[in-house]
Amino acid sequence: MLRERFRFHAGAPLIAPAGIADDGSVCVGTSDGYVHLLAPDGAYRWSFTVRGSVTRRPLLVAGLWLIVSNADRVYALTPGGTLSWIFRPPAGVASELAATTLGPAYFVGEDDSLYALGSHGGVVLSAAFGKLSAGPELAGSGLVWLKNQGGQVAHVRGIELVRVAPGAPAEFTFAEPDRPLTAPGVSWQTETDGSLIAISAPTGATARLQVARSPLLPARWSEHEHELLVSAREGWVVAVRAGEGEAR
Repeated sequence: MLRERFRFHAGAPLIAPAGIADDGSVCVGTSDGYVHLLAPDGAYRWSFTVRGSVTRRPLLVAGLWLIVSNADRVYALTPGGTLSWIFRPPAGVASELAATTLGPAYFVGEDDSLYALGSHGGVVLSAAFGKLSAGPELAGSGLVWLKNQGGQVAHVRGIELVRVAPGAPAEFTFAEPDRPLTAPGVSWQTETDGSLIAISAPTGATARLQVARSPLLPARWSEHEHELLVSAREGWVVAVRAGEGEAR
């Protein structure tokens, strides 16, 4: 059995899914440029307005929420909802952001270069990489991995970029967009009709929950709350838990 712990409507459609911090707080940005922060229990905290639509999942790095808009800007917002800085990237942001807790934040631009963004809003690394195929994606080792369409794999930590030699053994498996998201004891799968399916690892039993009437964006597992954070294109952000008797 699946149950909603909270449900929040952002007031406008979503292009990017909501982000979640280590403490369980949730940040979501809308297609009309509003950014909302929710407490771990789903209670509304604050809103902030940016120029353009929010196009990437908000990411908390070094105590700041990084927000990407299609107005070629990256906004850094404090946990209290005030503006720390605005960064104008050399090229549009063509990937999600990835980072360790302390940063820097990495992204690939529309110019096919990898950038690392420091905590004060400056570029600390810039390197030609090629058209992105997978990543950037954070591994448990603290490395951020990425792959280009030519098959070149690389990893980065701090400002050190290491390109893996062609044919070298794979050290990291990139997430597949269509693969169900896995969490302890359960696999989660989003459907185009706006429903969520949970598959219990021990028993194979399935449970379905209709979350929205529109397609669901990539979900995120919350280690803090032991639940799945689901976003729908029509504007919903929903926290879902497995019921009693199912793995959490």
